[in-house]
Amino acid sequence: MDNIASQISSTERSSIAPMDPDHQGDPYKNLENTLFVLKKHSRIHPFPSFNQRLTLLTKLQHALLSYEEALLKALTSDYGQRAPEESRLIELIPALGEIKHAKRHLSHWMRSQSRRPHISIFPAKASVMYQPKGVVGIISPWNYPILLSLSPLVGALAAGNRVMLKASEFCPATNSVLRQLLEESLSEEWVAFVEGEVEVANAFSQLPFDHLLFTGSTQVGKQVMANAAQHLTPVTLELGGKSPVIVSPSANPKTAAESILFGKLINAGQTCVAPDYILCHRQQKPALIHHMKQTLARMYPNGIDSPDYTCLINEKQMSRLTGYLDEIEQQQICYENLMPQGPKWKENKLALHLLHQPDEQLKVMQEEIFGPILPLLLYNDLSEAIAYINVRPRPLATYLFSQNTKEHREVETGMVCGGLVINQTLLHVAQADLPFGGIGESGMGMYHAIEGFHTFSHTKAVLHKKRPNMIRLLMPPYKKHIHKLLKRYWRFL
Repeated sequence: MDNIASQISSTERSSIAPMDPDHQGDPYKNLENTLFVLKKHSRIHPFPSFNQRLTLLTKLQHALLSYEEALLKALTSDYGQRAPEESRLIELIPALGEIKHAKRHLSHWMRSQSRRPHISIFPAKASVMYQPKGVVGIISPWNYPILLSLSPLVGALAAGNRVMLKASEFCPATNSVLRQLLEESLSEEWVAFVEGEVEVANAFSQLPFDHLLFTGSTQVGKQVMANAAQHLTPVTLELGGKSPVIVSPSANPKTAAESILFGKLINAGQTCVAPDYILCHRQQKPALIHHMKQTLARMYPNGIDSPDYTCLINEKQMSRLTGYLDEIEQQQICYENLMPQGPKWKENKLALHLLHQPDEQLKVMQEEIFGPILPLLLYNDLSEAIAYINVRPRPLATYLFSQNTKEHREVETGMVCGGLVINQTLLHVAQADLPFGGIGESGMGMYHAIEGFHTFSHTKAVLHKKRPNMIRLLMPPYKKHIHKLLKRYWRFL
């Protein structure tokens, strides 16, 4: 750190202003200065060694373990109610798993790949190396403020980058702990933690990063991409959309009901890959609803008053969801509260409501629900369900419940989505060796596993020409023998 600081001239140092915590000054200028310092470090040490990267990941791992209780308390504070067991399950354990997976495979990921140069330039050696891009910007959301901050951070650090992390303003308590965790484990040479509201996030996405990853809504993702385009900054967009569940005639309705409710009500449905709506085979509907009611009564015996039922993050989200229900009542759409053991809603808690065959023009069928409302549509043939999904924006996740391998294959090959899970929901996100990402309106690019390492790396071709250099025989002036040689080579190709 001292060596780097000494290489920054006095003129340059005077132009570097500290971050204004109250954002009273120009937020873009403050962010720009922070980026300038990180880029300085990146240019001086453009290729951190394996040991340096491993050390960073290990420090982050130890800090996450030591701050476990503080993070759990902060999450409960920000949400109002969120069971520590749930936060540990959906945030801390997957984040820790990502760190350990990256450490285990880092040496392999960093290894250059040999390629075969064409015989025409023999003797030569060809390879592909994975170069750190430089400084990566990460914009994380409020719904999983720890996991969706640390998971891309792990990939970026493993790839040898510096990082600017913009956290959501809706989780101030979690941000305070996360900032302390990062400052203690990773110096300012590697990570800068940024907070602020909409104007700061907008300025952040306009910075000339070497790569930018955004997690959030499709609408905001479009604006982030437009901002990044000013500098031709490559982007990874982790968005959302409407992730469907298909319940086939061969499905076990009890297993399907339990798995759907697990995915739908973890974090009160505030998950980008939460089941958004069900496409249920007509003959399965009665059994599915029966098992859903039984499962809910077991999971939450006091309804939304149960201590394990998570709050919505704020009143804005509650108002949005109750607005969907108001529109449904006005349109006289049939719906039911599947949790009669307690109130339908109170404070920032909303019971799970099942909508029966809702009209396609309703907002709840046009927008990502992101909460405990679950539309149920009926179909007669699996091809009908696949066609329904295929004419809509490509989903971030699709869930199929089926015991028929032919149906598995039909869904695997018959539609395009970010990820497919058969006979379960959500669990693919927590698999450290599987890539995660959307396609189309559900996202662009991916991270996690080796694919995340590649996302944050520049794949650089390296060609080493050895002696003798026969290419000089093909240089101008082009004589008759060169013409014949090239004609023969053309026929050979």
